[in-house]
Amino acid sequence: MQTVIRPLMTDDYASVKDIFYDSFKAPEYADKNCEESWRDRSIPDSYGIFSTKGVLLGFAIVSFHKRNGPNRYLDYLAVHSAYRGQDLGSKLLSHILNICETLGQSIHLYPVKSERIRAWYRSYGFCETAGGYMNRHFYRTRLSLKSRDDKET
Repeated sequence: MQTVIRPLMTDDYASVKDIFYDSFKAPEYADKNCEESWRDRSIPDSYGIFSTKGVLLGFAIVSFHKRNGPNRYLDYLAVHSAYRGQDLGSKLLSHILNICETLGQSIHLYPVKSERIRAWYRSYGFCETAGGYMNRHFYRTRLSLKSRDDKET
């Protein structure tokens, strides 16, 4: 399927909300809040994956939390139930990870309590930390410091 990934715009909210509540409707998601996440998102860093006809197929809401400094936090990633199993979530996550790698930023998330979802994130290089939190680091900064130190010796 041909798709386009682009930042989410204000006009995309209704579709995001539909996919959000379809994806996070189980009782364990009762505390999830689409409106709050949408309001607090980083606008240029939150993406949708669209069909070539402009239909939103999935989204990733990304924010920056004070405790994570300049690193990204993946609040939500979801694909419309009618389009799951077509690697759309993988395309969207890969897009975000490529940006993080280019910028030398880490990305953090707190996935749902599903071993299948956690394993999926691990397959993209995420590591688990205390309390179910996961992160993926891009250590270019440390490599740059090492190169600088090597030049000085």
